[in-house]
Amino acid sequence: MKKKPCPTFFHSLLSEGFSKTVLPLVAAIFLALAHSPLGAVFDPDHLNNKRFINIIFILDCSASMNKIIGPVRKIDIAKKTIETIIKNLAVESHDVGSMKTGLRVFGSKFYKWKQNCDDTSLEVPLNDIEITINPILTKVINVTAKGQSSLSLTIDALKGDFPEEEEENSFIVVVSDGDESCGGSPCVAVKQLVNSSRGISVNTLGVETDPTGYENLNCMAEAGNGLYFDSKDVDQFILLLKDANRRIQQHRQMLASGTANDTNVIEMRDVTISLTEYTLESASPLYPDRDERFPAIDTLRPEDKLFLISSRGLWIEVFAPEKQIQGWILAKTGGSEYSVTVADDTTPLYTEKSPSSEVITYLEAGTQLTVLKKEGAWYNVFSQQLNVRGWVIAFNVVEH
Repeated sequence: MKKKPCPTFFHSLLSEGFSKTVLPLVAAIFLALAHSPLGAVFDPDHLNNKRFINIIFILDCSASMNKIIGPVRKIDIAKKTIETIIKNLAVESHDVGSMKTGLRVFGSKFYKWKQNCDDTSLEVPLNDIEITINPILTKVINVTAKGQSSLSLTIDALKGDFPEEEEENSFIVVVSDGDESCGGSPCVAVKQLVNSSRGISVNTLGVETDPTGYENLNCMAEAGNGLYFDSKDVDQFILLLKDANRRIQQHRQMLASGTANDTNVIEMRDVTISLTEYTLESASPLYPDRDERFPAIDTLRPEDKLFLISSRGLWIEVFAPEKQIQGWILAKTGGSEYSVTVADDTTPLYTEKSPSSEVITYLEAGTQLTVLKKEGAWYNVFSQQLNVRGWVIAFNVVEH
C-alpha cells in the first residue's frame, strides 16, 4: 500500500479554497502526517524560524520515461506535474524574494546506449520564482528524455544547488519513475545529503512506478524528511508547499513587527500586478487542464474578476483571485489558421488517434503543423512540409 495522504479529504480542502478557517485544519493535517502509521515523516516544525522557502525540481529525463501510459508518455506526465506545481506557487501570496525555485535535469543530453551516468545538470539555478518561472517552464517543455537513470548521482550533485542558511528551508522535489540504471542507491544518497546539509526536505512524486521504483522513491522521501506522492496526487503536494510558504510568511511578519504578539503585518506581493485582466463574454467551465474530458473545477461568469496567465491555442489559462482558483477555459475554436509546433524530436505521427496505430513518420522538434481538429488529448494535423496528415499526442506539441 502506498504511503500517501488521504486524497478525499485533501481534495475537499482544495475545492473549498484556502480561507483563514481552513488553515488550522491544514496545520493539524501536517502534524498528523508527521506521526501517522502511513510512514510520512515531514515535520512542520522544521519550518520554525525560517524566512525563505527554496524549491528545487529534479526532472527525470531518462529513457525509461518514454514508456507510453495510455495516450501519453511518462515524461509528458512528469512535465505536466512540474508545470502544475510551479504555476500554482507563482500565484501564492508571498513577500518579494522569499520564494525561490530552480531546476535540475538528468538523462537529457546523452542517449542511454552511450552509458553516460554523469548526465545531470542544474538547468535553472535557484532564484526568485518571478525570475525563474519562465526559464523553468521553457526548459521543461523542450527537454528530451533519452539517457541513463542516474538518480543517485543526481542527488549527490545537489550539494551546492541550495544555500545552507539557518533561516532558509529547501524542498527538493524529485519527479521520476524511480528507476536507477547506474548502480547507485538513491535512498543512501539522500541519507548522506541530509546528514551533511541543513534545512532540506526531499520529496518525491512517482510517475507510473513499478515496485522497485516505488520503493526507491518512498525510501528517498522517508530518508529525506519529506513525503512520497503519486503524480496523480500533485494537488495534495501543492497543498503541502502552499502551507509551508504560509508558515514562513507568518514568521516573516512576526519578525518584521518585532514581536509575536504584534498584529502589524508586512506588505505582501500583489500576485496579479504583472498579469493582464481578462473578461469573459459568457459563462465558461474552468478545467484543470487543456482537455474537456476533465471534470470542470468551477463555472466562471462575466462578473468574475480574472487575470490571464498564459494561452495555448484553443485554451486560455486564467487566475480568479476572489475564488483563489486557476485553470483553463476553452476560448475559441480551431481552424486552418490554427497551428502547433512539435516540441520533441522523434515525435510519432500516427494514422489514427491511438499509440498502437501505424506510425506514418517521426517529426523533428520545431516542425510546424496545421491543426485540422482536436479531439481530447489528440490533434489531427497536416504538415505542409512533408505533405502528410495524421494524429499527434497533445503533450508532444506546443500550441500557439
